Amino acid sequence: MRVAMATRAFVGILGIAFLIGLSGCARQETPEAKRQRLAQLRAELTRIQQQIAQLEQELGIAATGSGEAISVVAQPARLGSLQRVLEVQGQVESRTTVALSAKLGGTVAAVRVQPGQRVRAGTVLVELDSEVLQRSLEEAELQRDYARTLYERYARAWEAKAIAEVQYLTAKQQLEAAERRVATLREQLRQARIVAPFDGIVDEVNARVGEFLAPGVPAVRLFNLRNVYVSAEISEAYLEVLRVGMPVQVVLRELADTLPGRVSVVGKAISPRTRTVRLEIQLQRIPEALRPGLECSVRFAELQRPQAVLVPLAALRRRNAGETVVYVVQRGNDHGAIVQERAVRVGIVTGGEAEILSGVRPNELVVVRAAGELRNGMPVKL
Repeated sequence: MRVAMATRAFVGILGIAFLIGLSGCARQETPEAKRQRLAQLRAELTRIQQQIAQLEQELGIAATGSGEAISVVAQPARLGSLQRVLEVQGQVESRTTVALSAKLGGTVAAVRVQPGQRVRAGTVLVELDSEVLQRSLEEAELQRDYARTLYERYARAWEAKAIAEVQYLTAKQQLEAAERRVATLREQLRQARIVAPFDGIVDEVNARVGEFLAPGVPAVRLFNLRNVYVSAEISEAYLEVLRVGMPVQVVLRELADTLPGRVSVVGKAISPRTRTVRLEIQLQRIPEALRPGLECSVRFAELQRPQAVLVPLAALRRRNAGETVVYVVQRGNDHGAIVQERAVRVGIVTGGEAEILSGVRPNELVVVRAAGELRNGMPVKL
């Protein structure tokens, strides 16, 4: 007790000396010099106060100077398994989803499919009115046949030296031009049809019979279930626990189904706006009713720790600087039990307990309730 009183008296005298020194220097020093001197004195005062607190802790004296133990309730830190399920929102997507459109503009003559229908590669989905093209092709084929007959006649005559070479070459050029026109019209006729590029399922049909379909306007949306996956975004805070191959559960509420899956891709880039990372989930079962665009929930165990140090949430206390501390009950020198303040690093918080990553060992007693304000080195009774 005497040591505590002596130290506090010393601090008081030192404080008065500080004030006198400051007032004496105020007449001679510049404002900048005063600020520097004030900072030095404050640093010295802090150092002395820390030394006093250390002596009080070693002697088992409370910071209040009374030395009287206060009642506390403490519980031991325990080892336990810890798991927290994290849920994020996702969406079903397909790597082979395509919006098919016509390369030529025209009036829709026929729509051969409907949404949900399975189709094979090469199946005609939509046909445009091609009557004019068909007539043009027939005329071009007649002109080609005539040009071929004329060419063959001129070729024989030229071989017999009965005509000039220029007549033969002219007939040949006319045949080649007629064949090119036929090929062009056939390609245009082919482009008047929209066909499936792969086996898949029709998702949307936007073409209507009788309407004009402009080039490039999506008419049919087609996808393949074999390349379906789930995309999701998750906070960058969970990067350290994410890994490729991590098992997940994909909950599809619209289908009343839960699908098993695994994380297949963890994005490298962090969105500067949302601070999230993109994930891709490979599904291990694909139901027939699954469609790209369906919203879902992705659930996975964020962390699993079989040997985690756990303390009650009531044991955690926050300091003004944002530091988290606990008070650990220890045996004192001459005053029974005392509490030691320890800064801790907190991990997962769940179920009324917090994981302590550093600062507390298993079976150490931590204070969860006290009859008064606790300070480092204060004597306590359980």
